[in-house]
Amino acid sequence: MDDVVLEYAGLLADPFINPQKRVFIGYLAAALAIALAVQVCLVKVSLRRALGALFSRRVWLSRSAIADYKILIVNQAVMMGIAPRLLSKVAVATLLFEWMHIWFDGRPSVWPGAPGWVIAALFTVSVFVVDDLAKYLVHRALHRWPVLWAFHKVHHTAETMTPLTVYRTHPMEGVIFGLRAVLVQAAAIAVFLFFFGDRTELITILGANVVLFLFNAAGSNLRHSHVWISYGPFVERFLISPAQHQIHHSVETRHFDRNFGAVLAVWDWIGGSLCLAGKSTELRFGVAGEPDTCHHLRTIYFAPFAEAAYCLVQTIHKGIRRMPNMFNQTPKWRTAAGAVALAIALAGFSAQANSAELNIYSHRQPFLIEPFIDAYTKETGTKINIVYASKGLAQRLQAEGARSPADVILTVDIARLIVYADKDLLAPITSKVLEKDIPAHLRDPGNRWFAFSKRARVIAVAKGVEDLQEIKTYEDLADPKWKGRICSRPGSHVYNRALVASLINAGGVEKAQTWAQGVVDNLARRPQGNDRAQVKAVFEGVCDIAIINNYYYGKLKHSDKLAQRAWAEAVRLIFPNQDGRGTHVNISGGGVAKYSKNKEEAQRFLEFLTKETAQGLYGAVNFEYPVNPAVPPSKELASWGAFKEDTMPIGRIAELAPEAQKVIDRVGW
Repeated sequence: MDDVVLEYAGLLADPFINPQKRVFIGYLAAALAIALAVQVCLVKVSLRRALGALFSRRVWLSRSAIADYKILIVNQAVMMGIAPRLLSKVAVATLLFEWMHIWFDGRPSVWPGAPGWVIAALFTVSVFVVDDLAKYLVHRALHRWPVLWAFHKVHHTAETMTPLTVYRTHPMEGVIFGLRAVLVQAAAIAVFLFFFGDRTELITILGANVVLFLFNAAGSNLRHSHVWISYGPFVERFLISPAQHQIHHSVETRHFDRNFGAVLAVWDWIGGSLCLAGKSTELRFGVAGEPDTCHHLRTIYFAPFAEAAYCLVQTIHKGIRRMPNMFNQTPKWRTAAGAVALAIALAGFSAQANSAELNIYSHRQPFLIEPFIDAYTKETGTKINIVYASKGLAQRLQAEGARSPADVILTVDIARLIVYADKDLLAPITSKVLEKDIPAHLRDPGNRWFAFSKRARVIAVAKGVEDLQEIKTYEDLADPKWKGRICSRPGSHVYNRALVASLINAGGVEKAQTWAQGVVDNLARRPQGNDRAQVKAVFEGVCDIAIINNYYYGKLKHSDKLAQRAWAEAVRLIFPNQDGRGTHVNISGGGVAKYSKNKEEAQRFLEFLTKETAQGLYGAVNFEYPVNPAVPPSKELASWGAFKEDTMPIGRIAELAPEAQKVIDRVGW
């Protein structure tokens, strides 16, 4: 309970101490200074009178302003339950980044000679412009679509405005704008990372986009105030002034549906919704005809649901095109219906968190996990609930905080495991069983994460080609004699990035880059496809050599598709570096969630995964090698030959991954 209270207190304080938020204390101070300068120097009023106007009790203690404060407090509590269920920016960006490899059939290098600062500046401006355009479009839709207006109208019922009026929003609008930010910004991040690699950096001041920082520092908070500041007719065609946004809040008919823009006015100019501020004028804010109850929390939170439902029905059956103004005639039954709808929604959001069984968050696919779950349930009788997702679980767990229902985290690739450790999402586990069954180089020194299976990064070569017998090491692949004979998926994929990291660990960055350049020079085609596609390319004669994870060979060999079995039959596997450090391996693994309510049961499940039954399943289900030295590989794996593995601490792969990605980007892999 204490953790929840502290988390909530942090959320309430965050808008004022976080430079990425509009009402950051620094921006408020800048707005105050600008407002005083305008009043004293331009309007020619005394400093005392200017201060009195800015901090007028009529404004700050009005019923409207007090409602703003209450909404801020309530919304932070509501979003604590909703936010963890929303998409995360990192998850969407990662998914798009991976998809783009498929869409473009590889990863092209764009403008490789451009200085890093140029790409950073281009990225910073692009993110700002695209995000601002999306804000304009969504804001316009909130006004034009009756169902959305029902929720957005809450913001416009403010009759007096202070900087905190920006937070006078219905939670549904918060969800809409939150998803907008995730989708738009994630798309920009994915595109730039894909085409420009590690040169993609955001230019920031105190962690905020430099453009938004300057905009906010220039008095953006005055747009929700009674201080009239116009930029003049020329500038206001490009930038939204505080006065223009105040016009947007005006009750006058001539100001309806004007100035939707957040920062840039060009969208309104293009869209025909621009209204220049002109000379200073007295404006009345709010929604015409709204009743006294428009500042009551019951009306603010519940009535929009009923109104939105009414609008939806009317739109479907009668084709209504004008926005109804229903705050002044919202029947009690509609308010009650809205309350019920909100209660049901919140109950749905929180139901998952009340689960008392062992809950697993898994990046691994259901068909890989279900045999383990069935075996564990049969052995212990424990009921297990699983959330499957290929991306975004770490961000979800982080957002859930102490309220998370997760007990166990299962994932693939050490880099993804380290994300959980770095975000402090895993609990240290003291278990003699895990220490005994898992070699030290395959678990976290702090006992937060553990490997449960291994996959080897092997070299698949065409059968019957004699000179391929000369390949003994990864380093051999850089020899010019193999020019035009190697196939590979893009180097930026986590499997190849981990391999490059192991080479950096073995010989340093310079040698790893020389090797990577040699491999790229020897490619038979542009990097593309997954590991299966590389084996297929060998079968088709496109190349003679492919770099793959061992389990892909097993899947092809035992595929239901005759063609894929033929691909596997065309190659043999080489386990590299057997006379040296050994073959590079990566892992699947997991840990116990930091805020697990069932840590004892979670630990028992992890221990089960290291025992003979589960270790055997890793080989049978996915052709992965056991981590427990006491458990032999499956017969199928043993038939491919024994091998010596690289025993570098597996955590080093994640530590070296950023440098490995730089190497990959520099050589254009």
